[in-house]
Amino acid sequence: MADAVHLETVEDFVTDARRLLLDSTQPYRYPDPDLLVGLNTALLEGRRLRADLFVTRWGSRVPGFLAVSGETVGVEPQFRLGFLYGMVAHVLLRDDDDVQDERANTFLNKFHDILVGVRQSPIQGATPGPQKKG
Repeated sequence: MADAVHLETVEDFVTDARRLLLDSTQPYRYPDPDLLVGLNTALLEGRRLRADLFVTRWGSRVPGFLAVSGETVGVEPQFRLGFLYGMVAHVLLRDDDDVQDERANTFLNKFHDILVGVRQSPIQGATPGPQKKG
C-alpha cells in the first residue's frame, strides 16, 4: 500500500504529526524545528519511562534529530505510534492557544498508555471559561 506510514524515519514522524496536528497547508503553523523538538522530547520522556527500550540499542544516550530527513528513528515498531503521540502532545503543549490543552492531554495519555499502560493525571491550567451568575 503506497499510503502506509511505517514511522521509520524522522520524515515519517514529521509527516504523520502534521496530519494529526491538522497542519497541512504552507506556511505551516508548526515549523519543522518545533516538530523536531517534539520528537526529541518524546524520546527523552520515553527513555525516562521505559529505559529498556533504549539500553540495548543506545546505552545511556538518547538519539536526537536536528533535521527532517530519511534518518531512521530506531524505535521498536510496536512503540512508534506512542512516540508519535508524545511528539504531537509536546507540540500542542507549547502552543499558546488554550484550546489545544484538551487535545494535548489526549495525545499525552495515549503516549503513556502505549509505553507503560498507566494513565497519568491531565495537565490543568487553561483559561477559565465564563463564570455562571446566580
